[in-house]
Parts: sequence; C-alpha cells; structure tokens
Amino acid sequence: MAASSTVRSVPKHQVFLNFRGELRYQFISHLAKALTDKNIQIFIDEDAEKGQPLSNLFKEIEKSRIALAVFSKLYTESNWCLDELERIKERTKAGELKTIPIFYNVDPKTVRYQTGEFGDALRKNEKRGVTDDKMENWKEALAYVSNLLGFEFDGKRYKLNENTFINKIVNEVLQALNKIPLEERTHGTCVEHAQNSRGEEQEEEEEAGQICGLKQRLEELAETVDIHGVETRIVQVVGMPGIGKTTLLKAFYNEWYSRFFRRVLLQNISGIVKQWGLERLPVMLLRELLGNDDIEDDGTYEEYKEKLCKEKVFIVLDGTSDETHIQVIFESLREWIKKGSKIVIATRAVSRDLVPGDDSMILHTYFVPLLCYRDGLKHFNRYAFDHQNKHDREAFTKVSKEVVRYARGHPQVLKILGEELRGKPLPYWIEKLDSLPQKLSPSIRDRVLQVTYDELSQEQKDAFLDIAFFRSHDLVYVKSLLDSSGPKATMSTIDALKDKFMIYISDSRVEMHDLLYTFAMEVGSEAYAKDGRGRHRIWHRQNKNNGDMLDKLRKRKGGGTSVRSFFLDLYDMKNHVTLGRDQFKKMRHLRYLKFYSSHCPQECEPKENIHIPDELELPLKEVRCLHWLNFPKDELPQDFIPENLVDLKLPYSKIKQIWNDEKAVPKLRWVDLNHSSQLDTLSGLSKARNLERLNLEGCTALKTLPLDMQKMESLVFLNLKGCTALESLPNIDLKSLKTLILSNCSSLKKFVVISKTLCALYLDGSAIKKLPTDMVKQARLVKLSMKDCKKLAKLPEGFDKMKDLQELVCSGCSKLSSLPDEMKNMKCLQILMLDGTAIKEIPNITSLQRLCLSGNDTIILLPGYISLLSQLKWLDLKHCKNLLSIPELPPNLQCLDAHGCESLRTVATPLATHLPSEQIHSTFIFTDCHKLDRTAKEGITTYAQRKCQFLSDALKRCNEGFAPEALFSTCFPGCEVPSWFCHEAVGSELNLKLSPHWNENRFVGIALCVVISFPNDQEGINSFSVTCKFKLESKDGSRISFDRLVGSWNRHGKKSDKMANGKKQDKKMSSEHVFICYTRCSNNIKCLEEQCSDACTPTTTSLEFGVTDEKARVEVLKCGLRLVYASDEPQKTNSDVTDTTCEEIECQHLTPIRNGDYNV
Repeated sequence: MAASSTVRSVPKHQVFLNFRGELRYQFISHLAKALTDKNIQIFIDEDAEKGQPLSNLFKEIEKSRIALAVFSKLYTESNWCLDELERIKERTKAGELKTIPIFYNVDPKTVRYQTGEFGDALRKNEKRGVTDDKMENWKEALAYVSNLLGFEFDGKRYKLNENTFINKIVNEVLQALNKIPLEERTHGTCVEHAQNSRGEEQEEEEEAGQICGLKQRLEELAETVDIHGVETRIVQVVGMPGIGKTTLLKAFYNEWYSRFFRRVLLQNISGIVKQWGLERLPVMLLRELLGNDDIEDDGTYEEYKEKLCKEKVFIVLDGTSDETHIQVIFESLREWIKKGSKIVIATRAVSRDLVPGDDSMILHTYFVPLLCYRDGLKHFNRYAFDHQNKHDREAFTKVSKEVVRYARGHPQVLKILGEELRGKPLPYWIEKLDSLPQKLSPSIRDRVLQVTYDELSQEQKDAFLDIAFFRSHDLVYVKSLLDSSGPKATMSTIDALKDKFMIYISDSRVEMHDLLYTFAMEVGSEAYAKDGRGRHRIWHRQNKNNGDMLDKLRKRKGGGTSVRSFFLDLYDMKNHVTLGRDQFKKMRHLRYLKFYSSHCPQECEPKENIHIPDELELPLKEVRCLHWLNFPKDELPQDFIPENLVDLKLPYSKIKQIWNDEKAVPKLRWVDLNHSSQLDTLSGLSKARNLERLNLEGCTALKTLPLDMQKMESLVFLNLKGCTALESLPNIDLKSLKTLILSNCSSLKKFVVISKTLCALYLDGSAIKKLPTDMVKQARLVKLSMKDCKKLAKLPEGFDKMKDLQELVCSGCSKLSSLPDEMKNMKCLQILMLDGTAIKEIPNITSLQRLCLSGNDTIILLPGYISLLSQLKWLDLKHCKNLLSIPELPPNLQCLDAHGCESLRTVATPLATHLPSEQIHSTFIFTDCHKLDRTAKEGITTYAQRKCQFLSDALKRCNEGFAPEALFSTCFPGCEVPSWFCHEAVGSELNLKLSPHWNENRFVGIALCVVISFPNDQEGINSFSVTCKFKLESKDGSRISFDRLVGSWNRHGKKSDKMANGKKQDKKMSSEHVFICYTRCSNNIKCLEEQCSDACTPTTTSLEFGVTDEKARVEVLKCGLRLVYASDEPQKTNSDVTDTTCEEIECQHLTPIRNGDYNV
C-alpha cells in the first residue's frame, strides 16, 4: 500500500482576499500568483459573476477558512471593502475564520485609530448618509482586524523587497492551512463539529497557531507582570531556544493591549538593529508609543517626556539577543515612564542588569516552562496527524509517546518532528525514533539550537562542549575541570551558559537537555577554532571503531594535535588495539582522556583489549582528566606532566605505583585506584596537597600508608575497604579527613586514630580486638560501624564523650557482651545495632529511635524502662530464641518485629500506652512465636482493637487529614478471628448488606482480619502479601471498589542459622496465623456518597481476601470485618478501659454468628 504522503488536492475558496482596487494590478496580482503557484485556491472579487448582489460575496467568505485583509491608503474609500471586513470580523471572532491583516504602505496604528487621510476618507461616508451604526461597525472591524498578528510593508521606510514580503505571507498561509483539519478543508466549514470534537480551548489555540498549554502560560505571565497592579513592573521572559517565547508574547500582547492607551509590540529587535543600527531603536519605540511617524530620527525621550508621563504604557519587546539593545531603549527609563506601566521583554538569556538605573526599577523574570507530557503529546499530534485519521493515530500511539519523551516538552522540536513524520509509514517513524539520540534532525539543529550556540564566545563554546562529556557530574567537579582562567572566570562562564539555557544546575549537578547533549556531541566532533588550539572531540558514540581511530590519528598530519578529548568505551570495541609508544605524543592539546566500560563498572567480565608492548610516551601537560580502566603498565609514563591534572582514575589497573618520582600536582583533587591489586606503595602523591578523595578499595597488596600522607591537608575521604594486606596505620593527623573506610581490612588488628575530624568511621570485618583509648576524643564522630568485628570484646571507657555520635553499629560482634553504663548519657545516639551480639543489658539511652537485638541468644527479659524510651520507633527482636516476655512498649513505637522468638510466652497488658493524639502507622509482628499463651494473644487483639479506636478518634479530630492507608497492623499465631470483629466468614469472601446511613459522619475506617494457613511443605515460600478487594454498591447502582494491604510476611533467614552438622536450620512458620490491620477508607466512601442520588439507600458490600503467594499454597481460612467509628467521648489511655460493644448495624438476610450479627 502506498504511504499516505500523496499530495491531496486543495479545495476551492480556501483563502479570501479583501483589498482596495488600486492594488489589483500591482501587489494583489503578485500575491495571487504566488498563492496559486503553491496550489492554494483563492477567491478575489473578479471571480464573482457581475451583477450579483454583495451578499454573494458574503457567501464566499462563509466558504473560506482564511482571509487576507490588505489595508492600503485608499482602503476606506470603498464601502464594499468595509462591508466585507465587517463580515470577516464577525466570523473571525466566532472562531470560524483565520484572518491575517496585511498593511501595505500604511501604518497599523493608522488603521487601528483611523487617523490621517485613511480616517478622513472613512469619515466622509457620514456625509454620504451612512448610518451611525454602520460607521461604528466599520470602526470596530478596522480596530479588531488591525490588532491581529499580520504583516507590515513599508518599502520606503524599511526598504523591504516585495517578493520577500509576499513569500512570508504565502508561508504563513501554508502553515495556517496545515493546521486546519482535513475534513474542514475538504467539505467546507464544519465549525460546530470541530468545536464539539476537539474542545473549545484546543480550537482556539489551533486557530492562532499557538502552543498547547498556552492558557496556563498566559496566566502565569500575567501574575508575574502583575497586570492589574499599580506598581511599574519590568519582566524578562526567558527560556530555551524555540520554547515559544515569541508566541507567548504575541498572545499576551493581544490579550492585554486594550487596557492601555499607549502600547506597542516591537518584534525582531536583533534584526532591526542589524539592518538599521542600535541608535534607531529608541526612535522606533517613540514612534510606536506616540503613534507619530513624523518623529525625527534623532528624536529623544527628553523631548516627549511630558507627553509620555501622562499615560501608563504597555511595552512588549521580542527578539533581542543582546542586553545592550534594551539598555539603549530604556535609557533614563524611570524619568519618563508613568507608575503602573508594564514592560515585558523576551530575551535569549537571563540578564541581571537588563535595565540601567537605581534599585527602584525592579526586574522580574518569567521562565517559560517546557510542555508537560499531555500538552506535548497534543502539540505533536497537531502537526503529525490528519485530524480525521483516528485509526492511524492509534496505530502510531506508542511511537508518538516515545517521540514526545525524547523532545522533553520542547514545542519547536515537537512541531518539527511532527511535520517531518506527517504522512510517513510506521516503519519510517520507528527508524527515525531510533536515530534521534544519535543524530539530530537538521531542522532541529539549524532552526532551534545553532543560533544560540553561534552567539557564544569561544570560551563559552569550549566549556559547553566539555560539559557535555561530563553531564550529570557534580558542579564542583565540573568547575575544577574547566578551571583554566581561575575559579571566578570559570564560574562566570558556567553562569553565562546557564543564563542562555545551554545547561542547568539540579541538585548541585550540571545537567543538559537531551537535545543539547546530542547537539554537543555532533558539534564536538567537528569543532575547531582560529587560535589553533585543539577543539576536536572524539567519543565512542560517534565512531564505534574508535580503536582504529587512534591509529588514524597517529598517521594523520599533525598526529592528533587538534584533539581536545578522547573517550573510548572498551566494551564496544570489537577488536584488540595495540598502542605504539608515540600514540599520544603529538596530542599536545589533549585535556580529557578516558578509557572505560559502559557494561559493568565492577569488571565482572574484564575485557582487556588495549595492549602496550613498549614503553608509552605521554608528554602531555594539558590533561585534566585521565581515566584508564585496566591500565596495563605498572606505572604511568615518566614523561607525563600532571601539572593540570584534576582527576586520576585507574581502576582494575596493573600499576604498582603511580609514578616513580615526586611530581607537582597542584590541581589534583580526585584519585581512584580501586582494585589495582598490585599497588603496593603510594609514593609519588606526597605533593598532592589539594587531594580531596582517595579511593584504594580492593588494593590487596597495600600493606601500609606512607608518613608523608600527613601533607594531604585537604583530604576528606579515604577508602581502604578490602585492603586485606593492610596491617597498620601510620601515626599521622589528617586535618580535614571526614570519612575513613577500613571495612574488610582483615589483617588490621590495631586501629590508630589518624584524624581528629572524623565524622564517619567504618571498621566492619576488621581484626581489631579493642578501640584505642583516645578514640573517645572523636567528638565530631557521627557514625561508627564495627559490623562483624568478631574479636571485639568491649568498648572503651568514656565512650559517652563522643557526644555527636548518632549511629553505632556492632552487628555480628559475637564477643561483645556489655556496653559501658555511661552510654546512658549520650543524648544524640539514635541508632543502636546490636544484632548477633551477646549483650545482656542495654543502657537507658533516651534518644534512641532504632534498636536492633535480633539473633541475641542471651536476652531473657527486656528492661522495664524500655516503655520510657519515647523516641523509639523501631525495635527488632527477631530470633531472640530465649526471650520469654515483652514488657509494655513505648507509645511512639512504629515497628516491633518479634518473628521467630520461639520461647516468647507473654506480653504486657496493655502492650503499649495509647496517646490521645496519636496518628502513627505501626506494625507489630509476632509470626512464628508459637509458644505465646492464650492471655498474650488476647492482649495483642485487645491492643489492636483499642488502637483502631484511638486512631479513628485521632483522624476525626484532625479532619482526617493526611494519613497512611494502613495505620496499624499486627500478626501472630492463631486460628480464630477475634470476637470484636462484628462480621466473620469462612473462606476468603465476606458479603454484607448494610442499612442506610451506615457511613454517617462518625465513620472513619475499617478493621480487617484474615486467618491463613501454611502448607506443611513451606520450601520455596519466601514471602507473601495478604490483600483485600473492597466493593460497595448502593441500591441506585452507584458503586466503588478499592484495595487494601492487610499484611505481609518475609522469610527472616539468618546466615548463622546452622545446625551442628553444618546444615541450615529449617525454620518454618506455624501452620496458622492471624493478620489484623486497621485502614482508613472514608475518602473512598465519600466518592460513593457523591454518586448516590438518595442518601437513604441500603448498600451491599463484598470483601475478597487474597494471598499473593506466586505458588498459591497459602490458604485463607477465615476473614472478618469491623466498621470503626469515632467515639463521642474522650478516650482514656490507661489499661482498665473496658472494651466497647460492636456498633449496631442493621443487616438483613443474614444468619446469626455472634453478638446478634449476621453472616451470609
């Protein structure tokens, strides 16, 4: 089948020409020919049959979709023209016609206000007997149409070429026709159908060729301008190239110009300056504001200050790329502008000195946003599809969404892509989409991005292209790489790029729009400069055979002197590459050299495909960034000059030392040598005084650190994780060190304090037996982790002196049996991890928020003061196999996990104190505590009931504000639904009929209960969730449904759960467990209430419980429901409160089960 790109015949009478006869054989004949040459059907009055009434011309206007109103000096002498214009205005206002005014050797203001000879000719009609009403209609039509966006031709003033002018008009007509739905173009005017099918707002936007979402932008801009306010306000409108600033300003001017007596929309300021010079701008503005074309070219604001100060002005300026343009226009602005004036300026870059003068002239900024996804898709569809071809649009939907995602809401890019894809078959769309990240459309590159790039200085261009190679990196890192003229100059360059929207800063990272990133990659591969310095960038996405490119560069004339950066993805290389000794010798301008792998940064599948058989020459001194994965030599070349080196990264390398001699590295800040397993010395870094981060993880041959590390006064991060040969630390003091990682340094038996400024210290898996006594002097330490230090037996005295310590991790320290009692004085300690230890007593640390004791076999009872830990939110007691009882818990506890406490028999009654104002999500887990006695289980269910009631009251008091859906949940071994659940059923389904008004205003939430059964064979069941689908349907047919999570379970395995014979213990859940949860659903119920036509309506409800065990072996035995209402009386918090009875809810056709309630 042929593609749908066939040229369609253009229907008759698409464009109606309204003009005065004196132009018929001049301008109009040329315009008509240009339109018909483009296959555009037009109507001019000479096509009408002679002797026909004027009403026939009105019919031709009715048939047309576009009107060109050509105003000339003698236009108002023709009543015929004016009557046509009146009809054109009516249809344009009704949205049935797009009208484009053309001002041929006549000023738009002359037409708008009917001044001079143009107005005199109009007023002569009054003497000819034209009625006042008719005159008023003509004036309104002239004012309305002349305020529309159109074209102005003044050959004497601007020396424009008429053919160029006509071509602009024809192009505008073609664009307007493309936006008209095909069925309207083919079958005449179907406006009512179009309005009904597309919506009024969308049609209004399409009529004007506007951007989807324009209405919101206009509202935001009006708010920024403070359009109704009394203060003078100047607003700069800024945004990415092609984001729609011009469209926005035109629409904004048209919406608000009528509120001001003196107003002007001045467009293409840069073009005016280029053609007429900067000095003409003030005069042009004066002429427009005062409506006086006779102002001399050397006229000044001072001459007309008195006249200007009498009226507020509304000035909209567009198309300026240089802030000096605006500064010239607004010279002495505050002296002639009246309070309450509004000035809006669209610029290509953010300016902080746009208006000269004192601080009384406040500059505001409106950033034009990118389109949201919905508006972006609508905008793209407008240009990509014929409106009647809905079937094709559905077939292209998926690809359309991907195109919109690629454009990231950029209006001009969406338009260009839509136009390029329109009428093309689906395979072409897919091919185009696949190519976009690699190669920009020429139209996008030339029309959207190239203009702004060309306006950058050479330094800014260099920085922009460099940043593209380090997109999403930290701002400090990028600044360091670019720092060639000092930090202030570098930041100035970055700010300039940010102000021009070539980059942006997000979360302290330098980011770039995907389009600009692709553009930079393309430009970088072609870049050059007249100064002869290297500008050429090579990276793997441009050329998959970059390995061959190295050889070509060496052989090419100049030997790669033009190369500024070389990035090579080793994973993408198909062949092995052998580097000659002089491979990089002539790349004297090389700044960034990076050999890396995009497949796996941890080198799980090492790919060593670069070989250097001889010594490598690297006499380069401009290099800022040197990354070389699997560097194959035992040290860097001796002729390498690292005086500009900022970042050195040699992971998984073969180096034994970085370089042999001491070298000056004044700018070196980051060194990463991770998993360089042969590295045995750090000699050569003694002069790295500005080094901030040193990563030596996995350097298994490194036995000690050199004493001259003392000179690294800027070092803040030192990672020695997995340095298994490291035996000792030197006696040094690193003055700035904040983080020290010694995890899995299995040969390190003694820890020595090497810095007094540490904030985080990791000793996990080391062989230390004790901490040094001066360790307690680490007053700034926030985190101390000693996980799996199997030989650690105790903590030093005076531990409480570490007053800032917030997290202490002793997990797996199996010999640690006690904690210093003075730890109770620690006021900042929030997290205490003691799982897998032999701790018997825990100090009363009132600041604790998280306490982990899981796997502790020595604890029998928890201390009674645990209920006083008001900050405690998480208590982990998993697998404490000798724990017998749980005391009263603190009131703010959110999670108690007692899974697998196989000796646990009793819990406190009440389990925890209720707070009257509590609204806390909490989960209490007692799974596999199969020795819990009957009293304990009743205590848990009683607590759950009271908790539900208290939460309901709290929700009601706060007007049900924000709260998690599942506010409380618990689970424990059992096989019965607690008696306080008013409704119960066997199996997984529960059906009820609720009486009218059951959800009256005290109703807040529901309590759900499920009894589940595990199979005897539990192998393969690692986790599951219990859910409930809740359905409500009223008698009048209104219905809603929603899902809730009742509870979940995960297999809590321990690596140390071994039997004597070495086999893993088989820990199985008891066969039956009870899950209870309380959840709010009042907002869902309100949806049902809004649908119901009669408030007094019975409601049918059904609950279906399910288990998300993928093997479907967990069975729901029973289920229950309780509707929870807020209490009328304040709830008590002590334990002697008696339980309330179930709410009396009338249910019909039910069989009794308990408390007079019914079951289906």
